[in-house]
Amino acid sequence: MMKKIIHFALLFVFTLSFMGCGRHFISDSEYREQVIKDFEARKELAKGREAELFSVFDQKLTRGEKEALQFLYAYMPLSDLADYDGEFFLQQVRYAFKAREEFSWGKSVPEDIFRHFVLVYRVNNENLDTARMVFFHELKDRIKDLSMYDAALEVNHWCHEKVTYRPADIRTSAPLATVRTSLGRCGEQSTFTVTALRAVGIPARQCYTPRWAHTDSNHAWVEVWINGKWYFLGACEPDPELNMGWFANPSTRAMMVHTTIFGKNNIQGEKNVETPLYSVSNMLDNYADVKKVTVHVLDQNEKPVEGATVKFKLYNYAEYYPLASNSTNSEGIAQLTTGQGDLLVWISHDGKYNYQKIDVREQDEITIILNRVVGEEYVEQFDMVPPFEKKAAKEISDEVMKKHNARLQYEDSVRTAYVATFMKEEEARKIKSANLTEEQIVSAIKRSEGNHAEIAKFIKNHAEYELGLYLNSYLESLADKDLRDTPADILEAHVTYYKARGNVNYGEDVYLKGILPARIANELIRPWRSFLNKELNTLFGEKVNSDEIYQWTKENVKISNEDNYYRCPISPQGVFELKVSDEQSRDIFFVAACRSMDIPAYLDGADGKIYVYENKMWKEITFESKKEKEIVEKGELVLSFNPDPEMPQIQLTYGTHFTLAQFVDGDFVTFSFRGDSRMNSFPTTITLDPGYYMLSTGNRYDDGTVLSRVEFFNIVAGEKVEKEVEVRKLIPRESNYGTVDLEQELCGSLEDTSIEKLMGDEKAVFCFIDPTREPTRHLLKDIGLFKKQYEEWGGALVFVVPSDKNTEDFNPETWNLPAQSHFLVDKDAEMMKRIIKNMQGDFKGEYPLLLILNQDGVIIFKSEGYRIGAGELILKLL
Repeated sequence: MMKKIIHFALLFVFTLSFMGCGRHFISDSEYREQVIKDFEARKELAKGREAELFSVFDQKLTRGEKEALQFLYAYMPLSDLADYDGEFFLQQVRYAFKAREEFSWGKSVPEDIFRHFVLVYRVNNENLDTARMVFFHELKDRIKDLSMYDAALEVNHWCHEKVTYRPADIRTSAPLATVRTSLGRCGEQSTFTVTALRAVGIPARQCYTPRWAHTDSNHAWVEVWINGKWYFLGACEPDPELNMGWFANPSTRAMMVHTTIFGKNNIQGEKNVETPLYSVSNMLDNYADVKKVTVHVLDQNEKPVEGATVKFKLYNYAEYYPLASNSTNSEGIAQLTTGQGDLLVWISHDGKYNYQKIDVREQDEITIILNRVVGEEYVEQFDMVPPFEKKAAKEISDEVMKKHNARLQYEDSVRTAYVATFMKEEEARKIKSANLTEEQIVSAIKRSEGNHAEIAKFIKNHAEYELGLYLNSYLESLADKDLRDTPADILEAHVTYYKARGNVNYGEDVYLKGILPARIANELIRPWRSFLNKELNTLFGEKVNSDEIYQWTKENVKISNEDNYYRCPISPQGVFELKVSDEQSRDIFFVAACRSMDIPAYLDGADGKIYVYENKMWKEITFESKKEKEIVEKGELVLSFNPDPEMPQIQLTYGTHFTLAQFVDGDFVTFSFRGDSRMNSFPTTITLDPGYYMLSTGNRYDDGTVLSRVEFFNIVAGEKVEKEVEVRKLIPRESNYGTVDLEQELCGSLEDTSIEKLMGDEKAVFCFIDPTREPTRHLLKDIGLFKKQYEEWGGALVFVVPSDKNTEDFNPETWNLPAQSHFLVDKDAEMMKRIIKNMQGDFKGEYPLLLILNQDGVIIFKSEGYRIGAGELILKLL
């Protein structure tokens, strides 16, 4: 009897084991065979890192684990093949499976939804880390007894405890780095939130409007799959229910919303892009009224042109940004589903191009003839009108919102308590280094925020004076984000000493520009110097010049931009090992290789060109030209600006009022001069390659309509061209949104002061704000940018926070606001209710609510919700 029991027990265990090992992760045999085929092709592509990536398959894996790994490897971008190893991806697979088993909703998620929106470890172009594992353990007990719907809401509450909004540079931090700082821009918040949701087995994806139509900027949020349906939510901005968010109404004005889907897929919906590795799904019809636009492209004989490039462009940030790009079919047709506003349709083929504005409200089909040639000089003007806004936000009872806001305040206090653990100034002043002043140390520690322990450790490593260290210059060369997420040992790995090797032939300024910096473009800082120095010494010996490095790179690094489709830069070491790269990562590698061999080099932030210092001069390097490194005589562009005396005296800003672009391969490519000192004052002289250029300017009305002007001109070698930056004048529009009783008293610190007394002889600006939300933070930042102009104006600037929106972590002093700013806490929003009592139109609760009052109490301007550039717009109306 005992033998039979043992026999059946062993058989049972064996059967379970067999079932575990034998279950397919991909049940569709045809799809599975395609994945295996694509995996083998990817394996061949990544043979330079075969051991690091593929030795994981030598372990004992279940069939499901093996197939899941094969799926990930088959479609992952080059950055992941180059900079991570097989064990990292195996842990991603195992924890995705663990979440499916752990939570009640795991078995309800269809195979394809799980594969693309739970298993996949990457959300966008973020740096990767072990967040899935960390978040799983932190969230597991908090949500295990909830429904899938409530769990998604709860995860977002947890995200809000960890992170709130702040603008940042374009490099996307890893989720754990975002938590360490407690701050992130919307792309980082949504990446973090998607990662947290996937960690607990809830399918999630990042949604993205690449550019708004009605205001400058863009936005990213999150969609979650719950019981067969996709819902949206604001990342780290919890609401009482799903399908809520401050962006709900603005998204009805969008011209594009999309998401990138990893791997081949049969998921329903229109695809703007579909490749063997990924697709971009058009999701706009979930948010806005749409039309399918059809473009017919004809040649000069009015015959259809196959293979022409068609770009659908939207005005934003003073340029025409391509929302989507398609190619014409055999009938010369390209199509796009988009919103009901204005677009500029741009076509190009075989050296010819043309364009045409389309008002999608009025028409959905246009014909464009390819008949423009490069070099024609002329000016065009367009009035670009965005879609109208529709009401999309849910109505929630006051009782529910009051309870919800109380919870948000608690979550803010949790995050504030964490931020309070950051190193204080008095503690930073105790750190000593003979290579830094006390103020320099305090500045570095303050900028490092949650990474303060690592930066303090790095500084302490250099307590004694070191000749040629330039420690402050090194720290100043780092972006704030670098200081917030770079470990001390990596910073240490990049420490160099001026003329340390004794045989370099360049001055201090060249060293600071071309050797010292650890970051080259927008990549994560990694320790590449010693690795590349060792490898290049083996290849070339110690005496190597940039020509040899250039030639080796050209011959040994295969270029495939499409294979690095998330555009996350590959590390220099990763490029060397993988020997496959996108162009930008190749350029970063080349600069890093030069620096590692004491050859000064850098990438120009405006145009992405490579410069190397040899023979006592900087020379341009290009990998694309047929005649590599040929010195081409430049031309000069002199830009001037003569402001209209009737227009407000606001400083002209690159990327807000104007941009410059060069014609490349059928289209104009905008220079990245935003923040560049060359565009800080006028007249300014820019050295440019000979070619065809476009100067774009724009001025935006408060309803989002833009008065656009584009001028096309040529730059000739050895010649100087003078152009004026002309911004079209807005025609004043008289508005009356109701009247406010000026005798009523204010609240808080001004409770005994009437509006009339506060205003004096000037207009007044009232800003009713919710400091917990991104739109308010944008407003505060925008107004701070024009601090000087507001102070010169001198009128009252009143910020009112309803008491249920006031939080511990809100500190007005951090926003660099004008001196005349008043901050009032409005108990139960009573004052706001009085002021807006006679305002035209209902206030929908979309903060910030901006009002400008004239001396008669007339509301001459009203704005609700998200608006980039509000700081300048208000000044135009004062």
